Amino acid sequence: MSISRKPSILVVYPSYFYYVDRDEIKSSQLLLASYLSEYFPVEYADFELSIGHPSSALQIRRYKRRVRQILAEHRFDILAISCWTSLSFQASLITAEAARELYPDCLIVIGGYHSTARPGDFCGEDSPFDYVIRGEGETALKAIAEGFPGSGRPAETKIVEGVSLAPGDYVDVNWDLVDDILRSESPAGVRTLCIYLSRGCPFSCSFCMESLKDQKWRPYPVDRAIDMVRQVIERYHPRAVAFGDASFGVQSRWRKEFLRRLAELKPDCWLLMETRPELLDAEDIELLAGLKTEIQFGVESGSPEMLRLMNKTRQPEKFLADFQLTSRILSEHNIVHGGNLIFNHPGETERTLKETFAYIESGLTERQSSLMWAYSAYAHYPGNAIDSNRAFYEEKFGTEFRKIEWWLEEDNPIKASRQVIPSRDLRGERTMLWWHMLKEREGKIKNSLTPRAFFLAAESYFPEWREDPRYKEYEEN
Repeated sequence: MSISRKPSILVVYPSYFYYVDRDEIKSSQLLLASYLSEYFPVEYADFELSIGHPSSALQIRRYKRRVRQILAEHRFDILAISCWTSLSFQASLITAEAARELYPDCLIVIGGYHSTARPGDFCGEDSPFDYVIRGEGETALKAIAEGFPGSGRPAETKIVEGVSLAPGDYVDVNWDLVDDILRSESPAGVRTLCIYLSRGCPFSCSFCMESLKDQKWRPYPVDRAIDMVRQVIERYHPRAVAFGDASFGVQSRWRKEFLRRLAELKPDCWLLMETRPELLDAEDIELLAGLKTEIQFGVESGSPEMLRLMNKTRQPEKFLADFQLTSRILSEHNIVHGGNLIFNHPGETERTLKETFAYIESGLTERQSSLMWAYSAYAHYPGNAIDSNRAFYEEKFGTEFRKIEWWLEEDNPIKASRQVIPSRDLRGERTMLWWHMLKEREGKIKNSLTPRAFFLAAESYFPEWREDPRYKEYEEN
């Protein structure tokens, strides 16, 4: 194929199977499309929004037909697919195969966390992919697109290393790319829009794929970050703006200046962010107190032993004490915040579970708390530190990874990714011990919450709580 004009690019987010997400525009993919739109004709498609989440073999067959229909409605020279996590692997493959059948000469590029961790999964004699990008994709995809008119498709799949963007090369979100999508999919108003204020995470948690990327924390300048918040609120008036940063406000000077400017902006929507307890101090909390804010903390465990195994912190006792102090101050200011927990991480035992629940209970003595505890079972993803050191966990703890390459199977990926036996101590029915221990304490946890925190917890994490009269009372008020 030879073209004399600039190649057109379709950036696609292919959705997940068997998974109910928040159905939001995916900001990391939109940032990629925004970067490319400064150089090439670009369109953006989100199959999660336009097709949904297939949750059966029949629905997946319908998904295949709908993908083909949507792709047939577009004309593009390059298809850029985001396999953001391994959950999207099967959907990414279906999308690429449909595009290859429709447009044999088009260039198909794949990127995301999974392509960074397992680039070989997209290679092979029958692969529909031309390029696999590892790491951040902007400059790599730009170079590929610039070379395509002269060189065409490569003879075999090529793996390309992406270069991390410096803050001076960041672009603002091009909302024109998704304006029609947002307005058609959210006729009653946009609930949540996510924007990134920084890239990189300097922490190296064992279970997280973020460490696959450049770990240097690289924020937008404060002026531009505030402008992005202002623009998205003025344009769409969303119910909430989420900051998608892996860890919000790592640098104290940047964080304080941003929060001061944010307080001056006085947005009337909710502001959602995730950070670490040691990063917020009393001054930060005072600035946040005048805003509708929900802050998430990856506490992960109340067991010092597990926090060390997770590489969450080198000082687990201090980390846990910092969270309790920060949580107490946040509750005093009526700022809703969440503590996220991961159960059955490799190495988990009954003893570490008891330590976690003892830690939770130690904070339940004070009523009217704004702390919402959220939880999930460990899900195994390729490319994290656990995946690189499976032998250590297998030998030391008796951990079993039942489905090591679960994304290659045509199975429910959510369940398959959680097929992990954490230790010799938690096997068989005991793998659900954490769930039973949690249910024994759920009433006490629920009753400790302020009305606002209770309502938001029911809205976001515990739909069964909506049957409680307190939910309806708060909703009506």
